[in-house]
Amino acid sequence: MDESKILITNYPNVYQHLTLERINNKQETIEVRFGYDFKINRSAMFLQMTRDLITALLSFDKIYIEGNSIWNIIPILGCNGLKELLRLHILYIIPDQDLNPVVITENNICKYDFFSYILGKEEINESNIHRWSYVENILNQYKFDEQEKRIILYLIDENSVNLRDEKEVKRKIKEEVKWDIKNLESIFNPNFCRIRYDGEKEYYVPDLIRLQELNKSVILASMLNIDNIKMDAAINELMLRKTASAFSKDIHVGTDALIRIEQQKGFPDLGELFVKGIIGLNDILKLRNDFQGKIFRYWMQKSDYEEQLMQQEIMNSVQNILGAKCINPIRFIGTNLIGLFGFIPGIVASAFDSFILDKILKGWHPNFFLDDKLKTMIDDCIIKEKRKCQKEKLDKAFKGVGRNDPCPCGSGKKYKKCHGKDV
Repeated sequence: MDESKILITNYPNVYQHLTLERINNKQETIEVRFGYDFKINRSAMFLQMTRDLITALLSFDKIYIEGNSIWNIIPILGCNGLKELLRLHILYIIPDQDLNPVVITENNICKYDFFSYILGKEEINESNIHRWSYVENILNQYKFDEQEKRIILYLIDENSVNLRDEKEVKRKIKEEVKWDIKNLESIFNPNFCRIRYDGEKEYYVPDLIRLQELNKSVILASMLNIDNIKMDAAINELMLRKTASAFSKDIHVGTDALIRIEQQKGFPDLGELFVKGIIGLNDILKLRNDFQGKIFRYWMQKSDYEEQLMQQEIMNSVQNILGAKCINPIRFIGTNLIGLFGFIPGIVASAFDSFILDKILKGWHPNFFLDDKLKTMIDDCIIKEKRKCQKEKLDKAFKGVGRNDPCPCGSGKKYKKCHGKDV
């Protein structure tokens, strides 16, 4: 039986805005932006990421994360826990040093591209850069000693995946974004991009970054033959538009049943118990080993298993292994699963210009575990950024206009009831 895999990509990227200068005769300035301006409730986000990791540990044979996500994994697992999951070949790392989606503004023209994750070295040259330099920088920031760093970097390299040609990965993602922009009139909002007076396209930066990140996650999963992805719930809308397909929440496989069971009243909140130190990684791994036999025994039967019996056996496992540690069970806040299963007839021939659609039409049917909390956070960031940009444009264009003055646009309304109403 094939091993089950999940790619977890719902770790938030914090907003960064870099201003660089190209060294040439013109001294051109280049702006690089990536991530989102989150106002994170760190404790709530930490708890959710812990729940997601535990759910993945109980549900799947192999868990994949990008190298830069080590930053978010260390606070959950600690040094020893990280080493344990790597040593047991449960956690696999995707090398993504140069796969950081960015929007670059140069000569007032925006374009989507990729940028290296910051290495954190004061002096960088070819002799001190290696495949995991950016991960080493993360370990340095957590102040791991030299021996711990060497061991973790070795284990990470031992559990890394081979993307073969990183340039080809970038090309596929860029082409997918280009296809989306060409074929989807409005992906997230009507102001995704506009045509300027000089004919150039001006993108709305946060949406463009998000579009790259969504496509990056799905393309990485498809290239690595991973059928399950935990990610920003905005993928739902994008895939609906991209495929003109139907989605279903009623897919009968054992791992999906575990998600439903976790959402039942009385199932303990393992994430909260873990964060509070009531249970540890060893407890989770014991549950994982017990769950695997039950889950996959039913999974092999696909639609023939009895979910109530499965629920009873899993609850018995929790009680037997955790015992008194779960005296006060709390409803587990599980994930929302959507599975892509079919197509409305009439997909256009140009679909084959989309790498993702081509993979799906050839039989790759991914399941998306949707992170609505991350989606809400990104939505809020984008709305705030849009309002901020709009205010800056209005302040510049209507400088000196009072709120009770006639709006200079000629509408006959007061400024505060016309263009100034959102300021």
